[in-house]
Amino acid sequence: MPRPSGHPPLRRAVLTLLPSLAVCALLLTLYLLQPPLLRQLDNEIYDLFLTSRQAPPPSDVPVVVDIDEKSLTAYGQWPWPRYLLARLIETLTQNGAACVALDILLAEPDRSSPDLLRRRLRKDFGVELDLGKLPPELADNDVLLAETLARNPVVLGVFMQFDPYKSLPSPLPRPTGLAEQTPAGAPTPRETVMRAVSALPPLAVFSRETPVGAINVAPSNDGVVREVPLLYRLGDNIYANLSLRALMRGLDAGTMILRSGPEGLTEIRVGPYRIPVSAQGLMRVPFKGPRGVYPYYSAADILERRVPPEQLEGRIVFVGTSAAGLQDIRATPFDAVYPGVEVHTAVVDAILNNDYIARPDYTPGIQALVILLAGLAAAAVFNFTRAFIYGPACLLLAGCALWGSGHLFAQGQFISPLYVILTILAQGLCILPVRFWQEEKQKRMLRQAFSRYVAPEVVARIAAREGDIFAGEEREVSVLFTDVRGFTGLSEKLAPQQVVMLLNRYFTPMTACVRDSGGTLDKFIGDAIMAFWNAPLDVPDHARRAVTAAVRMQHLLRELNPALEKEFGVRLRIGAGLHCGPVYVGNMGSEDLLDYTCIGDTVNLASRLEGMCAKYGAEVVVSGDMAARCDAAFYFRALDSIRVKGKSRPVSIFSVHEPEEARRREAEFASTAEALRLYAQGDFAEAGRLFDGLRESFRESTVFYELYSSRCAALCADPPEVWDGIWTFNSK
Repeated sequence: MPRPSGHPPLRRAVLTLLPSLAVCALLLTLYLLQPPLLRQLDNEIYDLFLTSRQAPPPSDVPVVVDIDEKSLTAYGQWPWPRYLLARLIETLTQNGAACVALDILLAEPDRSSPDLLRRRLRKDFGVELDLGKLPPELADNDVLLAETLARNPVVLGVFMQFDPYKSLPSPLPRPTGLAEQTPAGAPTPRETVMRAVSALPPLAVFSRETPVGAINVAPSNDGVVREVPLLYRLGDNIYANLSLRALMRGLDAGTMILRSGPEGLTEIRVGPYRIPVSAQGLMRVPFKGPRGVYPYYSAADILERRVPPEQLEGRIVFVGTSAAGLQDIRATPFDAVYPGVEVHTAVVDAILNNDYIARPDYTPGIQALVILLAGLAAAAVFNFTRAFIYGPACLLLAGCALWGSGHLFAQGQFISPLYVILTILAQGLCILPVRFWQEEKQKRMLRQAFSRYVAPEVVARIAAREGDIFAGEEREVSVLFTDVRGFTGLSEKLAPQQVVMLLNRYFTPMTACVRDSGGTLDKFIGDAIMAFWNAPLDVPDHARRAVTAAVRMQHLLRELNPALEKEFGVRLRIGAGLHCGPVYVGNMGSEDLLDYTCIGDTVNLASRLEGMCAKYGAEVVVSGDMAARCDAAFYFRALDSIRVKGKSRPVSIFSVHEPEEARRREAEFASTAEALRLYAQGDFAEAGRLFDGLRESFRESTVFYELYSSRCAALCADPPEVWDGIWTFNSK
């Protein structure tokens, strides 16, 4: 059925789909570009997930030996003499430490070495310091430390530098042993991992035999450490960071295995552990809380042997500084003041616990697909629902995105819900004005279309109704037809302009009567009126309302006739026919010219019943179905059982009378009922006699009684072979 929406359904869907796809394309572009503001929001969501998750308990393998304020108070300011550092390392290894990793740079000679002090005194003051009584091994602290490093499982820290303008060439430390597994056509790890231009290595005397690891971390733009590079490229070699190298030393693993995929590095294997990393070799650090999650021991307590050996045996020990003045403080999602040495501890703990927060290789594709699906889902919700549920729908879809991302996060995978949520919000912001405009346009069109059909308050209810009011549907309605008796003859006596004025004067109160009763004015057909009830809105008592309107019309016409007679010299009489039943109702016509109407046998029968008014001398004729649906507000006088032309099913018809009139004519109606009973039984002679008597006694129904008197006389003269009490009309 045609619709007045201005666009066919397919065109409307296309018009709403195009901006939705444009929104999806915009969000996909933003996802690829990663602007700083959105990147920061993404980080905030990650931090929220991380700080809210139920993390596994930390392992006791990585521990921290902290050069804290207590240690500085006991042994003096930093840097300490190298012999003291050597003593700390010896004490840790003697207590069973599997590896000692120094989160400390040893890039310069020890200024407190006796030999260095002797040379400076000689140069600056010409004074010769006698070290003859000092054992040779104590003359140079750096040599002493080098000897300690050579016989103990130690990893030294090296600082990777990336600024070519600030970096100076430096000797390269010994590279980390590795093996590569790179599929054909995939980039090698050397092509994707972070590339340093130089390094600030330990003294050559330290790094000849001692492995090194980079102490760098990679804070985000907001200064918060969320991920750490595990690998660096320097020249043609790859180096592990301090935490990974310490784990290798603690596991006695001389080689790590690097696996690559189409985009770059995917995994690092160290012993039995598989570490998922990004193509650049970055690992997200699943911090378990603020500082102090892992075992902490003061360096002073270690040196003074106040820590039981069993607490260090088999442990990977990270030696670092937490004293505020030493400036090795980082920010993490949990803590704005987090010792840098504990970052390395958290990395090792995550590897040992197989506790990772990774972005799978397929994340970009999944993210793009989810953005597209979320955008289309939001577009569908926003385009095919009422505006008042947009807000809850947005919250529901965004909540689903958050829940899904949170569920994946608990499984160790982070797929950000940010762009999905932004897509949903953008779809709402894009489509909402359009939908409001469409709905307002629809309401204006409804008001324009139905203002001539129904009362203003009904128009308001129609505009507030959900769904397409113009779509065709099958409904049970009560249909009314009225017609002016003898209007053709009346119009011949009047000028055309007077005819128009007369009809306008007549239609005005009749139309108001239909509207006031909750009916829908269908059309004017010359001097006839068609109206129906129970469409487009539900009217539970539509039959009673329709009959009430028909009776009210007769009253209004009697009140109007004196004025019409005075102005036009005519008095009008109308007949009304009513029937209720199923019809098909909706907008019908062409796309350019539509009319809200109903069609069906119910309409045809109501029109035929209106024609029966003149034959039976009744003002209002209703069907038996109509009378059965009305309450006691009216008295329905049986008129006949008839079969109209074109219909095989007979219908009982009734005239309508108000209760006061029914009481006044009670005797007449009782006699009429008896006469009709005899007529239906086929006793035409006795029925004719009663109708003749009624015709003489009651002049209000002369036409009705004359009809039956002549009919009974004809049936007596020519009795039918079979009589069922039903009169068949062969004309309309």
